[in-house]
Amino acid sequence: MTNLRLLLCVSIAGTLLASPVWAQTYKWKDAQGNTHYTGTPPPPDARSVTEKKLQPSVVEQGASYAEREATRTAPVTLWLGNECDALCESALAFLKNRGIAYTEQRIITDEQKDAFVKRFKLQEARVPAINAGKDHLIGFSASAWTSLLNRAGYPAKGTARVAPKAAAAGAAPTAGEAAPADQGNWQPATE
Repeated sequence: MTNLRLLLCVSIAGTLLASPVWAQTYKWKDAQGNTHYTGTPPPPDARSVTEKKLQPSVVEQGASYAEREATRTAPVTLWLGNECDALCESALAFLKNRGIAYTEQRIITDEQKDAFVKRFKLQEARVPAINAGKDHLIGFSASAWTSLLNRAGYPAKGTARVAPKAAAAGAAPTAGEAAPADQGNWQPATE
């Protein structure tokens, strides 16, 4: 009899929790002292009546733990030139399709080009370029960028659906980091 009560309680609890609206449940004892759980008010002769309002279970949507950790430990920065060619457009589409949150940096002025070249120890500034944590790639290759993001811990499909975060216009480059600006032009890298 105890197993039957337990099964009944679990069934009722499961039904109540699965309900998409607020549920009301009652716990009460009958004249023989048996405990009952019901979704309707007990009879007038019920004893020890307890009324509970249960709210539905809520599953939050959003970034997984892995995605939040990757974003925290290896934030993604995308470098582009003033005029974005087909390779830059492919890089942007890749990050959007994969659902990766990133900061966009536009390398336009000679100062920005020099800071970029120095940071990545290059002969010349070429874009698109990606940085995730301590790892970076110059130029776009979907397979190489996939490997870089996988190593950084990003899931195959992220949840980012917002426009990229752009650094403040005219901000001076920080130690080894290029900053955006509004003038100039230069050639993007080719694959």
